[in-house]
Amino acid sequence: MVESIGFRIYKRLPVFCQNVVFSLKGLQNHHERYNRYFHNYLSWLRESEWWSGEEIYKYQNEKLRHIVAYAYENIPFYKRWFDEHGIRPNQIKTQEDLNKLPILTKQTVRDNQDELISHQYKKRQLLRRLTSGTTGTALTIYAIREATAFQWAIWWRHRARFGFNIGDSHLSFGARIAVPVTQKRPPFWRQNLMARQTYISTYHMTHKNLPVIVDWINKHDFDFYAGYPSAIYVLANFLSENNMHLLHRPKCIICGSEALLPTFERCIREVLGVPVTEQYGMAEFAGNMAKCECGKFHLDFECCCVEAIPMSSASDGYAKLIFTGWGNPAMPFIRYDVGDYAVQSKQVCRCGRESICFDSVDGRIEDYIRTPDGRMAIGMNQVFEYAPGAKEIQIYQGRLEEIEVRVVPGRNYTMQDEQALLLELRQRVGNEINIKFVLVDHIPRTSSGKFRAVVSGLTGQSEGEEELKERIER
Repeated sequence: MVESIGFRIYKRLPVFCQNVVFSLKGLQNHHERYNRYFHNYLSWLRESEWWSGEEIYKYQNEKLRHIVAYAYENIPFYKRWFDEHGIRPNQIKTQEDLNKLPILTKQTVRDNQDELISHQYKKRQLLRRLTSGTTGTALTIYAIREATAFQWAIWWRHRARFGFNIGDSHLSFGARIAVPVTQKRPPFWRQNLMARQTYISTYHMTHKNLPVIVDWINKHDFDFYAGYPSAIYVLANFLSENNMHLLHRPKCIICGSEALLPTFERCIREVLGVPVTEQYGMAEFAGNMAKCECGKFHLDFECCCVEAIPMSSASDGYAKLIFTGWGNPAMPFIRYDVGDYAVQSKQVCRCGRESICFDSVDGRIEDYIRTPDGRMAIGMNQVFEYAPGAKEIQIYQGRLEEIEVRVVPGRNYTMQDEQALLLELRQRVGNEINIKFVLVDHIPRTSSGKFRAVVSGLTGQSEGEEELKERIER
């Protein structure tokens, strides 16, 4: 796999034309996300979030029974899987019965992707989505358009809790390459006019470029910021260290895609002086949670149920999260191990919502890659999707000038996978870092069984990074 022709053309376009392309992509996303189903879903979701605990439990069990029976009848993998384990669909009546079923892992999904698609749909008619591979295993997901609308309605319900609506202007901090990494001069941002979104290139947030970025932000007034908390932290920390402030503060910061560390949250709150919230979701449509106004993660029960399986007594109340989702009938996930952990709340939340809630969620916790020019490269796990022949991938940095890419090759792994990884990594870290590939039989887990997709062995880490390592090893 090589760099796409489309992206090569995009890189050579003037900035104005790149903004047009970015906006056209935004138009496509708008049609996929906010289709004729979206507003009906959102209206219903604004009502259902206030259901009683009894209503929620009854609704979830009805949906669970339906998706289990549907999967057995329409999806080859589940028919075979249930039969192999001696399970009949009518044995699963409530959420408490789910432990009769085996747990579905990411590797099992990878090995059976085509068999996990429902007979009710033709693959060519479905929307195709790649996961970012936070656990070192990228997946291809197929979904119906209603599922995409449902998921985005859930996410906009969360934003509505903080006063936002579709069309509000926002600044996004993501890991996708919207601005060519080789670009040395501003603008280091691109605009999606359709969504009133401006996308900041986190790969250009260096000590040299941040003054220019801050100056540009100060000329605009955004309703909210959204994206990787580590990137927003870089902005806030820069403002703090240089005794600077924003002329136009957003009304709220909405974080996602990785864990929001307390150190990062504290800095963002203190410097920007606005509320900070989080969304937790996944490309697999297996589950979703969002942090309410009172700081608790509430399960979005309308699309899923969750099992919190306790870890050892020494794990400070942490439990493994196993999701069963019914929002995407084209490819539902039943008893799916997402590789994340959480501490379930023992009390009903003060916000008044009676859905299951969690005090904290430890997912997408990774180290960061440091570059010689002072950048903190985020979202490195996104390169994994470009090497479908690899079973697992881990990126290790032992020296500032070098990263080691550890690959557990699959049967179909080729040099094309390696070249694709190299190209994508170069796009993110530049040419000053040596990239070394090592083929291994196995990538060790931490003492708590967690897989780490990105590992840093550098010393002299920041307070936030030290906290990150402590939470990973916990």
